[in-house]
Amino acid sequence: MGVSKEKSTIMVNSTNNTNANIAMNGKKLEEVTTFKYLGATLSKDGTRTAEV
Repeated sequence: MGVSKEKSTIMVNSTNNTNANIAMNGKKLEEVTTFKYLGATLSKDGTRTAEV
């Protein structure tokens, strides 16, 4: 099983604006502020909104 760097993103859930520095094969992964998961949009500050 392989992991695609182009399809991988990271998000840190934190209330104090923390950033991550995570790399795969020497290349830094993109850090996002929102992420869709199972019909909900999760945000970096820990809040979420349901999708309709």
